[in-house]
Amino acid sequence: MGPPERATRGPAKTVLRGRGSFLTSRSIRDKLLVFAAALVIVPGVLLIAIAERRGSESLERAIGHQLAREAGHTADRLSAVLRSERQTLESFARQDLMREVRVADIDKRISVALATLRDGRPARVGYRVIDTAGEVVAASDPTLLAAGPDRPPTAGAESWLDGAYLVMTTPIPDPDGPERVLGRLVGILDWKRVTALAATVRQDLAAQDLDADVLVCRADGTVVGGVYASGAPDPVRQAGLAAVLDDGRDPGPGWGAHGPSDVLVGRAPLAADLGAPFADWTLAVIESRTHALAPARRLSRRLLATMGLVLLAALVVAAIAAGRVVRPLSELTEAIRGLARGDAGARRVPVRGDDEIGTLGSAFNQMAADLDRAQHDLVEAEKFAFVGELAAGVAHEIRTSLGVLRSSAQMLQRSLPADTDSQTGELAQMIGAEVGRLGGVVDDLLTLDRAHPLRLEPVALSEPVLRAVAFVLPRAREKGVELVGHPLAGEPRVRCDRELVQQVAVNLIVNAIQALGPGGRIEARVLGAHDGFGGFEVRDDGAGIPDEIREKIFQPFVTVSRGGIGLGLTFVKRVVHDHRGRVLVESAPGEGTVFRVELPLQAGPGGKEAT
Repeated sequence: MGPPERATRGPAKTVLRGRGSFLTSRSIRDKLLVFAAALVIVPGVLLIAIAERRGSESLERAIGHQLAREAGHTADRLSAVLRSERQTLESFARQDLMREVRVADIDKRISVALATLRDGRPARVGYRVIDTAGEVVAASDPTLLAAGPDRPPTAGAESWLDGAYLVMTTPIPDPDGPERVLGRLVGILDWKRVTALAATVRQDLAAQDLDADVLVCRADGTVVGGVYASGAPDPVRQAGLAAVLDDGRDPGPGWGAHGPSDVLVGRAPLAADLGAPFADWTLAVIESRTHALAPARRLSRRLLATMGLVLLAALVVAAIAAGRVVRPLSELTEAIRGLARGDAGARRVPVRGDDEIGTLGSAFNQMAADLDRAQHDLVEAEKFAFVGELAAGVAHEIRTSLGVLRSSAQMLQRSLPADTDSQTGELAQMIGAEVGRLGGVVDDLLTLDRAHPLRLEPVALSEPVLRAVAFVLPRAREKGVELVGHPLAGEPRVRCDRELVQQVAVNLIVNAIQALGPGGRIEARVLGAHDGFGGFEVRDDGAGIPDEIREKIFQPFVTVSRGGIGLGLTFVKRVVHDHRGRVLVESAPGEGTVFRVELPLQAGPGGKEAT
């Protein structure tokens, strides 16, 4: 028994390996075509096989969908009627005429206008205006003036059913101050006339051999309007309606069946924007299941005749869809290869839709952009680190020598006799001055080497910016430059080192002062939140920055100011970069310059940006 069993198993394994090889050797296009063909053909064949025996089920679905569509159309029409009435009410309430509600003894103009609003619309029983004290001050019909104020059954309700009437209300805004309310405009509608379209729908269904009830009901199945096929409510149908509504998991349009009550129910909610009390109301179309399934056999024969054509069309569509799926995947593959080669031009893929493949393409493009940005940030960080280390090394090497030169110059000045040639004294003073200037350069070089970590904390930028303005203001006045600081009410908080940010603002303002002559103007303005950043800008009305310098203005030793060494903006760039922010410059010759600093906002609870 052993050998025959082994011989049987051996070929089976070979067959399985062959199948796996067939699937793994095919392209995605071929696999999608095979999968689509199986997905369409297998259900199609099964449907044709059971159509003869299960035609009643197919017809039940068809009738159910038809009832659902009719319910949806009717719900839309009824929603449109209710929405139109509400909009008419709200539009009339906003007319300038309604300002007369403020007058205790108003004339008849509002009442005449209300009567005109009612004319020609049988469903509109009447309108009344109620002031803030709850008194009726105007009405379309004199009999409505004597009636008491309309009060909703629940607090805050703006629409409700009152017996045979639908009451709608809307506040009347003051035309001179929309934030104030003068009262309420109340519209009274004949609910039976409003829902009269249900009778028209039932007649249309009867022409299609459907003997259906068309009802408006609440979520629990309580009927609030509509028309019955038999002219009176049927308790059995009512029970079936309540059961279907209770079982409906989807609040949207749909249909359901209830065997014990022998009913099919198409349902659709009224428009959600209508608000209470219509939010949980449903338009239901109820048909006898036995009557609806009578032509099941005829429907099955028609399905058999058309199924072949449907399957053929489905296969053609599947073939076209497979080609459209493969193309973006091929493009994405090529883009990935370009990313591996470092080819910047091949790092983007076209996104042709918002489906899963489109989402994948967008994610790849975002990843490529993030990689470019991370690479740029890494290069910037390495560049600043190198510049800082180099500057610190050079500064430490020459600081001692400068100290010796300074001391020597001072000793030389003190040792010169009083009758020494004036030129010799001037040369000694010049040496001291130049040593002092070089000492300032050394101090500037040391600012590029940030040895301590950032002390990050939530900061309102007005504080460091205005402190910088106050610190530099005497220097601006000395040069005859107007310096103005602009705080921002309700400004966002950013996460930063306030001392370094103040020093950044000081550097930018000092640079602007150096670029201006007497009569110039500088504005330091705090900006609002935008795209996850908050910031400030320093704007001057000077001569601007030449085009050939603007692109490299943040590089070390690049300056347009006389006497400057070009390290201030390099320091600004490094501090902003360390904060993961960005600094932008806008300038044109003769049009002034704007430096804009943007820093990340402080994250609030749940990762949201705090203000």
